[in-house]
Amino acid sequence: MVDWMAKELKVVRLLEPEMCLGCRFADVAEVETADGSFQRMIHCRRLDCDNWDFVNAEPARSMRVTE
Repeated sequence: MVDWMAKELKVVRLLEPEMCLGCRFADVAEVETADGSFQRMIHCRRLDCDNWDFVNAEPARSMRVTE
């Protein structure tokens, strides 16, 4: 598993998820949520993306990019 703890990982809602599917900054990742469960999500490497909704952001424990 990749150690991303140097950054503060958050799970955020995407405003338009279909936009991320073709984005060169998006990867599919296995994310460990705060409750210890794992979910497949989109990981965005673009830290200034306008497609994020931070209102209900939740912490994530870890992440592993899948191929």
